[in-house]
Amino acid sequence: MLYYFWSRKGIRPSVIHNLPPGEYLLIRAFYEYEHEERQSFYEAGKVWPFIPVM
Repeated sequence: MLYYFWSRKGIRPSVIHNLPPGEYLLIRAFYEYEHEERQSFYEAGKVWPFIPVM
């Protein structure tokens, strides 16, 4: 999860590590939801849209 936020969102692992427990739990839930959404796209044979950040 930390690598994902660093490589795709530009958020340093130390920022994630220093979050309050409730906020970390929420971000973890968002991460898992996005991961499940991507899996369903892959399984359906759809291509995940790629939008460059920089």
